[in-house]
Amino acid sequence: MNENKLILLCGSRIALPVMRDLVFYKQLGVVVIPEHCTEFIQQVQMLLKDMSIPILVVNRKNYVMELEKAVKKYSISIGLMATFTYKLPASVFRLPSKGFYNLHPGPLPGYRGPDPIFQQIRNQEPFVGITLHRVDEDFDTGAVVLFERIKLLDTDTYGTVTTKLSELSSRMVNTLIKMTGFDFEIPSRPQDQALAKYFPRQGASDITIDWKNMGAATIIALMNACNPWNKGAVAQLNNKIIRLLEGDKLAEKLNKPQEPGTIINFTDHAMEIACLNGECLSIRIISVDEGIMSAIRLLQLGIIAGNRFQ
Repeated sequence: MNENKLILLCGSRIALPVMRDLVFYKQLGVVVIPEHCTEFIQQVQMLLKDMSIPILVVNRKNYVMELEKAVKKYSISIGLMATFTYKLPASVFRLPSKGFYNLHPGPLPGYRGPDPIFQQIRNQEPFVGITLHRVDEDFDTGAVVLFERIKLLDTDTYGTVTTKLSELSSRMVNTLIKMTGFDFEIPSRPQDQALAKYFPRQGASDITIDWKNMGAATIIALMNACNPWNKGAVAQLNNKIIRLLEGDKLAEKLNKPQEPGTIINFTDHAMEIACLNGECLSIRIISVDEGIMSAIRLLQLGIIAGNRFQ
């Protein structure tokens, strides 16, 4: 059995399968979570209940000191990050004898930034990827050790992609640990800076439907990219925010094109909305202040065919 002990720095559920497997193989030394990740902290506490694995909750002021202490105290040989908020200084990432690594849920260097899952879905990539790379002085810039990808389905949401990549990440970490058992330096390749692209955290305009410039497929991709974390893509009608969560593009175009964003019809199961170039969306599920509900219930809120989203 490999005697490695890992320190796992994490902040979202994408790290849970990695944590699960490290516990099973008795290789998890300590877990570190930023204090603002309150819901995730509770998840980890439940997962590690009755186990003698310490959970350190840190903040921006004390995380460097706490990490330096933890690596030494728990005899850590490998460091691993998975959606950890804070940048690591060299005084931390150079401490573990077998290296410090980061799981980045996107291809590098083309999808640097804090939320590559959202960006890949919104950009309608044919595949989504996850990269295991060495940690260095900046976010997402270290040499790549492993990269895997999976096909992005039309029905994939932010939530389903997160689940798929989290399971894939666990297998990648298992491969990493096996590699550290050999007496040679783990192979890696530097990132091509000429191909680097950074995507900042999405703002209001990034999650809002632009009816005048977005086709039906683009709107569906945005809906999927915002589901479930934002409860859908944002649209506005009659000074009311309506988030579109689930729907499809109708196969046939409208006989008479309408202004994009116009509600054409309410069927028994959906709300039909005109899009660019005569296309039409059939929206089944929406989220409003009153709750997450079938789109046809908008009729009860006074929204009718002929109304148009701004």
